[in-house]
Amino acid sequence: MGKQLVEFAPGFSAWAGGVEETQFIYKEIFEDRAYDIAELPEDAFIIDAGANVGMFTLYFKKKYPSSTILAFEPAPETFAALSENIKLHQLKGVELHECALGAEDGTQTFTFYPIVPGNSTLVPEEKELVTKMFHDLNDEFWNAAGKMYDVAQKVPVQVRRLSGFLNGRKDLKRIDLLKIDIEGVELEVLNSLEEEHWAMVENVVVEICDLREGRLDALESLLESKGFHVKTESPEWSPKEGKMFMVIGRRDGPAA
Repeated sequence: MGKQLVEFAPGFSAWAGGVEETQFIYKEIFEDRAYDIAELPEDAFIIDAGANVGMFTLYFKKKYPSSTILAFEPAPETFAALSENIKLHQLKGVELHECALGAEDGTQTFTFYPIVPGNSTLVPEEKELVTKMFHDLNDEFWNAAGKMYDVAQKVPVQVRRLSGFLNGRKDLKRIDLLKIDIEGVELEVLNSLEEEHWAMVENVVVEICDLREGRLDALESLLESKGFHVKTESPEWSPKEGKMFMVIGRRDGPAA
């Protein structure tokens, strides 16, 4: 469907593929401040896993200009828009990686949804469950939402372990914020993170779908086992019967 340059607010434009979806993401990050879970140092080290077209990175670079951000996005079309947005906003200190994160290095088939590229996934069976859930709600809006997954493309993508990007970084002393929004492989990525890197993470926020039963409990248990205070929220946009959650982990006290 191609990318478009969209003005999301006066004086703020960005390239986007699925425009309506990106407007929603802009509101979530810039207006609702969904990821403002802790105050970070000026030179924060941030990981944006599931960067999409870069709204999270753009927001945190504006808030913390001296930060270093590692941004990961596997979908070629979306990565192209992400790259253009970094250039458009003349951002420094942002490392872009065109790959998915996973349990081990390799190549996997990625399902890309042109209408809602931010929902593209390595686990399309999860989207099938989401579609069924929307249909079962018997609501016109959510039934229409499920149809967004009707158009899909299969794309081979590189998959890498997150720790592979962190090993050997002599400047790495802490990971101030680890953001994960990767549509179905959250636990696989986190379980493969090496202990030395877990020890560096101060704050983590994960969007997760619990339609594959037990994944939410497993995520909360994992974060607690690593020493985080955990808080789980259901986003405002999630249907009442839905199983979409934002899980926040903080080391310095109860997650707020």
